[in-house]
Amino acid sequence: WMRIYYPQERWSQAYTANVSIGQGYDLCTPLQMAMAYSTVANRGISYYPRLVKKVLNQDGTPALDEDGKIAVPDQPKVHADFRTEVSPADMELERRGFWNVVNADGGTGGRARLSGVQVAGKTGTAQAKYKGREDTISWFICWAPFDNPKYTVAVMAQGGEHGGTVACPIAARIMERSLAMDEGKFDAQVAWLPPAHRANPFQMIKEVSFRDSGINEGSGDEENADTSQGADVQMAGAGGDPDVEPEADSRGKVARRAAVPAARAMPVAAPQPQRNFFQRLFGIKRPPAPPPPPPPSRKQRNTTR
Repeated sequence: WMRIYYPQERWSQAYTANVSIGQGYDLCTPLQMAMAYSTVANRGISYYPRLVKKVLNQDGTPALDEDGKIAVPDQPKVHADFRTEVSPADMELERRGFWNVVNADGGTGGRARLSGVQVAGKTGTAQAKYKGREDTISWFICWAPFDNPKYTVAVMAQGGEHGGTVACPIAARIMERSLAMDEGKFDAQVAWLPPAHRANPFQMIKEVSFRDSGINEGSGDEENADTSQGADVQMAGAGGDPDVEPEADSRGKVARRAAVPAARAMPVAAPQPQRNFFQRLFGIKRPPAPPPPPPPSRKQRNTTR
């Protein structure tokens, strides 16, 4: 990816560190993040997303496709199964970490706590630049109930200062109302709202709150985005010998170190590229093929005869 779009740069350990915490060149959509969190919630099974739950005929029977099969089966289609690659103990450790973000003291997702149901999720705050203007994007992705997941909610708020104070309350509101609809305690109504007008539309959103919500405000702690290091910070490579000068003798002289012959590089077979977790989950995007060269002009064809 970097060789295609940024050929002048080289991957370094700093890039790896940034990508591991969602910084740097990470690009993803809310749907992709919802799929990733759903995989953890389902203990390693990833399903294809779908917009249509079922298709019925006029008599209420399931509609069939051209092969005589049910057009939209009740069971979702499995996209990937990671249970053979991640042990149950490691998966539960990861799931418990998401639970602690919301329910443990000092967790950054405390505003997603709901009465009567356990929510697990993670906050995030990304930095971006658009036409030289710095901006922040707040994230919160969660699922509930924790033990028997039913819903996954992903919220990305452009201009939100922090994930825990902006995206988190919005996601909790959606989760709260979705669970209430299942219990018949909330009836969603479509209402017309006037356009929002703000004196400064680019002003950072500090906090989002709902007065009539049963959401627990939780902890006020929040992750602080570290902007002290950019993605281009170079880190020392591992495996290098330290450059230490030898000690001086009794006369104060330092013996020269013998030259060490450089080892010749032996040709080896190129390693097969391995797909990472997200490549196996979402697939690899192939670069577009270069366009064919234009045909020679009429003048050029005449001169070659």
